[in-house]
Amino acid sequence: MIRKIFISLSKDYKMTDRKKYLLSQDFQMTFTQESDCCDNKEQYLTIKTQNGGGGDFYVIETERWAFDNIPELITILKRFEASDSLIKQKELE
Repeated sequence: MIRKIFISLSKDYKMTDRKKYLLSQDFQMTFTQESDCCDNKEQYLTIKTQNGGGGDFYVIETERWAFDNIPELITILKRFEASDSLIKQKELE
């Protein structure tokens, strides 16, 4: 069961002709859960977007993330997708 979620967003801008242009944007969510019966450490799963100017790509980082069923992992990915979509939608407004 997820205990905490940490969210971060970083953006790099360039100013030209009195306008601000977004150069890159990184969005990150880190999920935490308690240890499982095979490991005694708290577990972290980070999903993030990175954009170096050529478009977003997705990165998953974890040392260990145990889950009981596939739908549990899909729910986490969908939660990330919804948050990422909301941020992108706000950028267009």
